[in-house]
Amino acid sequence: MKFECPGCGVEVSLSDDYNDLWYCPFCTREVDFREEDDDDYDGVPLSVYEAADIWASNGKDEDYMFGYSEEELEDALNS
Repeated sequence: MKFECPGCGVEVSLSDDYNDLWYCPFCTREVDFREEDDDDYDGVPLSVYEAADIWASNGKDEDYMFGYSEEELEDALNS
């Protein structure tokens, strides 16, 4: 079963430190997917630069665009 971090969209893995928490290797957030409602998350959304780095490191896969356009992500990579 695969889960994505609700903060940045990167695939998360089980944390070694805590039994029921998942760990995001990018933003280091720990997530408990047993919770049904994640409306309490008050984190900062990814900047276009962070999103561009993730997008590029995932082969410019459209699943990792985080709501940005390809042009916005390319511009961020080239700046």
